[in-house]
Amino acid sequence: MVELIGVTAFEAIKPRLDEALAGRRIEFEMEIPYEQFGRRWMRVIHEPERDMVGNVIGVVAVITDITGRKQAERDMEAARDKAEAASRAKDDFLAALSHELRTPLNPVLLLASEHASDATLPEEAREAFRTIRKNVELEARLIDDLLDLTRITRGKLSLNVAVHDVHTILQDAVATMRPELEAKRLTLIFELRAMRAKVWADAVRLQQVLWNVLKNAVKFTPEEGEIHVTTRDAAEEGRVSIEVRDSGIGMTPAELARVFEAFAQGDHAHAGGSHRFGGVGLGLTISRMIVEMHRGSIRASSAGRGRGSVFTIELPVGADETAASEREKARAPTVSPFRGMGGSGERKMKLLLVEDHDATRVALARLLERRGFEVVPAGSVREAREAVERGGIELVISDIGLPDGNGFELMTELKNGYGLRGIALTGYGMDHDVLRSQAAGFVVHLTKPVTVQALEKALRAAAGER
Repeated sequence: MVELIGVTAFEAIKPRLDEALAGRRIEFEMEIPYEQFGRRWMRVIHEPERDMVGNVIGVVAVITDITGRKQAERDMEAARDKAEAASRAKDDFLAALSHELRTPLNPVLLLASEHASDATLPEEAREAFRTIRKNVELEARLIDDLLDLTRITRGKLSLNVAVHDVHTILQDAVATMRPELEAKRLTLIFELRAMRAKVWADAVRLQQVLWNVLKNAVKFTPEEGEIHVTTRDAAEEGRVSIEVRDSGIGMTPAELARVFEAFAQGDHAHAGGSHRFGGVGLGLTISRMIVEMHRGSIRASSAGRGRGSVFTIELPVGADETAASEREKARAPTVSPFRGMGGSGERKMKLLLVEDHDATRVALARLLERRGFEVVPAGSVREAREAVERGGIELVISDIGLPDGNGFELMTELKNGYGLRGIALTGYGMDHDVLRSQAAGFVVHLTKPVTVQALEKALRAAAGER
C-alpha cells in the first residue's frame, strides 16, 4: 500500500488501518496528503477480511473521493458567514443611520410640540407648529418602518400583550389622522357593530397597523370622499373584524397581488403614472406581519380602478372578556395631569442633562426650565461626572452615544454610586438598546425624536409628582 499511495498518505491512515486489522470495521472521512495527487478528501471504509475460523487476514478498503463535496460545503459555510456578516453590517448601518436621522429631528419636534399647544401664541403660529410637528412625526415613522422590517424579518420584534378594546385602539388611531381627514374634507363614517371587541394585543403595535391602513385610505381618497370604518363579529366564531372602506382610486388585480409586498408601489407610482402619493411601500408589509404575530389576518380587495379599496383585519377575541377587562382595569395606573417640578415657592429639582448634540441640549434645557427644573447641562461623560461630584443632582436625562463613552455605563455608575434615577433619550431604539437601558438603570427609554408630551410622561414616571 505504501508503494501505491506514498509514505505520507500511508502514515496518515495507518492508525485507522491498524484498527481494521485488529478486527473492527472502520468508517471515516479525512484529508489525505497523497504524494502523486496532492491533498484530497476521502471517505474510507475499512472492512476486516477473515478466514474460515474468523482470523483477520486482510482488509477490504472502499475509498471515495469527496473533495468536491467538501469544497462545496466550505463554499456554503463561507457564503453563510459572509451573509451573516452582511446582515449584521446592515443592522448596524440601519441603527447608525436611524441615530443620525433622528438626532437632528429631536429639537424640532420638541419645540414644535411645545408651541403647537401654547395658548399664548396666535392660532396661525400654532397651526404652523402643528404642521411642523406632523411632518417630523411622519419622517420618524418612515425611519421606524425600516427598523421594524428588520426586527420582524429577524424575529426580534417583541409584543407587549394585554387585554385591549379594539374600538378604543381604533378611535385612538383615527384621532391621529384627524388633521389629514379635515384637510381633505373627507367624511368619516363609524359603525362599531362588534359585540365582542376585547382582544389580547400589543396596543401600540395594533394602533400602528390601524394607522397604516387608515393612512392608506386617506392618501388615496380624493378630497370630499368617504371612508367607512366598520367593526363586526367575524363569520368565524371567536374573531372580530375591522373593515376600512374608502372611495379612493382603487386597485387593479395586479396591484392587489403585491399590495403587502415590501417596497411595492401601485402603478400610479411608476414613471408616467397620473398620481404620485409618496411613501416607501413598507407600511402594509409591516402591518401584515404584525397582524399575523397576533394570530390574525389582513386582506385587501377592490372592484377596480376608481372604485375604492377595502382592507379587512380579523383578530381573535379574548376568551373571558369580563374577567380580562377587570384585570386590565386593575393594572391601569392612575395618572394625574403633569405639574411643574418646582412651582412658586417650591425648591426646584436639580436635573442633569447629558447630551452632546448642541441644538437638542439647548432646546431641552429651556423646556425643562419652563417646567420648574434646575438644569445642569453636560456634553460628555466627563462633564456629567464632574456635575454629579459637585452634588445636588436628583434626576438624569442622558443620551446614549457620547463622545467619550456611553450612557449605559454612565447610568450604571450614577445609579450604583449615587442612587440616581434616569431617562434615556437617544436615537438608538432597537430592542436590545431598550434592554440595555433597563439593565443600566434607566427608568424610561425614549427614542428620538420625542414630543414634549412624551417627555412629560417620562418625567412623571422617573421623578414622580412633588
